[in-house]
Amino acid sequence: MAMRTTVLALVALALHSTTAAQSLSIDASSATVGRPDTTVPSGKDSTPPPEFKPSWHFDAWLFGTFTYETDSASKAVNGGNPSSQFTVDRAYLTFTGQVAPDWGFRVTTDVKTLPAANAIYNGLIIRLKYAYMQWDYLHAATANDLSAWARIGQIHTVVIEDEERFWPRWLQKTALEYWAIQPGAADLGASTQFTLPGHWGWVYFTIANGPGYQTAVDPDRYKDAAVRFSLTPAAKSSGYFKSFEVTPWIQIGRTTVAVANGATLENDAGGVFVGNADPRLTFGAEYAERQVQTMPTAAKFTTTATVWDGFVIVRPGLFADPKSRPWGILVRYDDWMASTIPVSHRTLFLASAFFDVAKATSVGLSYQDDAPHGNPALAPEKTMWQLNWQLTF
Repeated sequence: MAMRTTVLALVALALHSTTAAQSLSIDASSATVGRPDTTVPSGKDSTPPPEFKPSWHFDAWLFGTFTYETDSASKAVNGGNPSSQFTVDRAYLTFTGQVAPDWGFRVTTDVKTLPAANAIYNGLIIRLKYAYMQWDYLHAATANDLSAWARIGQIHTVVIEDEERFWPRWLQKTALEYWAIQPGAADLGASTQFTLPGHWGWVYFTIANGPGYQTAVDPDRYKDAAVRFSLTPAAKSSGYFKSFEVTPWIQIGRTTVAVANGATLENDAGGVFVGNADPRLTFGAEYAERQVQTMPTAAKFTTTATVWDGFVIVRPGLFADPKSRPWGILVRYDDWMASTIPVSHRTLFLASAFFDVAKATSVGLSYQDDAPHGNPALAPEKTMWQLNWQLTF
């Protein structure tokens, strides 16, 4: 009788243990005991994310002019008459895409007019402007986190592309590029950019060959290093100055002289730009300089070029109706000086009235005067009227 009671007790205990195990197994399918952080939220899909598929995108930016030159130098080569011509100034064809998670690319061709000095072909040519791989190596979970990417290839130089967010490139080059304070908007090298927490802006660092993207092979062992701080103190606000930016930058470069002593020449630049990119009221002001050493004889010679420039763009219709097709007016003034012998001093005045057919698709009429001061024999005055147009798709 005792044995029978014992057996029944053991059977009951076994049944109870099996039931408990089944209950634990069911609970474990939806949660890990003691680790609530691994619980799958109720109603959420626990299936893995879809497999990554490479992708790419194409867009284009074209702009051109009809130019009517009225200065005396242009008239002198045309029997006393003004000269005129139609041109396609640029056709940027851009391919961007993702080849893997966090890995992307950009390739931009630059279609431009070949200089007239070429004796074989005087038409349009295609050259490479941007061609780089990008790695997004630091992601921001929120706006208060740091994020970053890195690029290698034919990349942006330190500041020109940033200023083109404020200045309409289809009307004229930025002052830095126009006066050769920077050799161009692209160069061969590597770069990284950090997006600062709290919408405070960006820090961009680059190391590149130095001569610009028009020089594909640079045997010089020295490279140019540059850094830009694009600070946006009003980014969290609303109103006209939400996009206000303060941008100091500096570039340090060296080149080697092909002489027996292996001397190096300095090639440094720097400046500060302030601007606002609101489409109703856009403006920019800047000071920049470039110091370049040459060695025409046994001694080094340093040339310093400086530029002060500013512009204002107003679209009056947008103040009343933000959805209107805006027309606008623009004024720009540059003052450039170089410490050559004799000193070179020139100013550029540009004024334009334009109409935005769509976003980044516009037509405009502009007047430009590039005038020498002190010694006009170095380069004569250049005065022109232009019918400008730009198209993106």
